[in-house]
Amino acid sequence: MATTMDKEQQDPKTQKGDDQELALLKIHVRPDLYRAFRRCVWMTVYETGMPIVEVHNKLIEDLLKAHGC
Repeated sequence: MATTMDKEQQDPKTQKGDDQELALLKIHVRPDLYRAFRRCVWMTVYETGMPIVEVHNKLIEDLLKAHGC
């Protein structure tokens, strides 16, 4: 089952962000985790005003730090 994604999420090539290079990270998770992640991202964007890519980076950084990676 395919889901609708933003154009930037569909393009597997590395992209240029504002002033940084971006790479696509594709992971496979259960549907409930997918919905929870998207909800968390949008709540954080709404509450902080941060760009979506910055929120994605922060969540991944927090995950990696929590696991000592």
